[in-house]
Amino acid sequence: MLIGHEHQRADFLSALNSGRLHHAWLLTGPRGIGKRRFADWAALKLLADDTGPDDVSPGHPVARLVAAGSHPDHRVLAPPVEGKGSATSTITVNEVRAHRDFLQSHPSMANWRVMIVDSIDDMNLNTANAFLKLLEEPRPNTLYLMTSHAPGGLLATIRSRCRRMAFDRLPDTQTRQVLASLYPDLPEQQLASLAGVANGAPGAVLELGEADIGDLEQWIGRLLRGDDAISFARTFADKAAASRLKALLTMATQRIAAIARRNPHPQILDLYDSAETLLRDAIRLAYDRVQVAMAVADLLARAGRMESGNS
Repeated sequence: MLIGHEHQRADFLSALNSGRLHHAWLLTGPRGIGKRRFADWAALKLLADDTGPDDVSPGHPVARLVAAGSHPDHRVLAPPVEGKGSATSTITVNEVRAHRDFLQSHPSMANWRVMIVDSIDDMNLNTANAFLKLLEEPRPNTLYLMTSHAPGGLLATIRSRCRRMAFDRLPDTQTRQVLASLYPDLPEQQLASLAGVANGAPGAVLELGEADIGDLEQWIGRLLRGDDAISFARTFADKAAASRLKALLTMATQRIAAIARRNPHPQILDLYDSAETLLRDAIRLAYDRVQVAMAVADLLARAGRMESGNS
């Protein structure tokens, strides 16, 4: 179910109902705000031939085929599933080429063929150029829905062939609604804490529902004051601490970002870049959890000293 983004839904339906639907849509905005959910919603609208404002029911035959990955007119292009410690995080040229026949043929079941690219940021230059050739010569009734968290880094020639649709962070009420649908048994206090961490991007905290957000908030406050990091880091030695570590990385990055907004000193911005790098790579590349926690504690302590003017 798609929650929020009412203006974007209205714009898409207006284009669809007018018969002037652009063949390539670039869905832009921060991670976790629902761009992929919108792409899924739009794809179902086309494949089910449904031009109304409501969601296509999960029980609809088309929705069931798409959910099973067996609809002949629906494809998703994304980085390969990550393996521990060594997975590529990019969409390869071969993966683009593997979909060429699909994109150059006619729909076989629906009136449209839909490809979701999640995200186009994950293409290197060679892959982007291969994909550009497909965008340059679109087949009739073929639609591309591409998510992008950083559209400024895309090829200008790709951006110029797309209709851009910008997405904003969800308001708090809708953020909590999304999280409540994902964690129906979560106590209200934990749900509120999780929504606070999400900051309008519920998709960014999907794996954090089991973490004790309140406890981590207290620890982050102490680490900013330079409290003992070693005993804190040791709490991540257990294999079950993976989701807690992801929560720590997310929350610490947000806290340092808030400090940087109040005091955009180059050294604080460097700390934010370091936190962002850890958030991006630590889980994916299976870094040692205790060492990551120590690194985060150090970043927080340094950010705290800079904010208080004691650096």
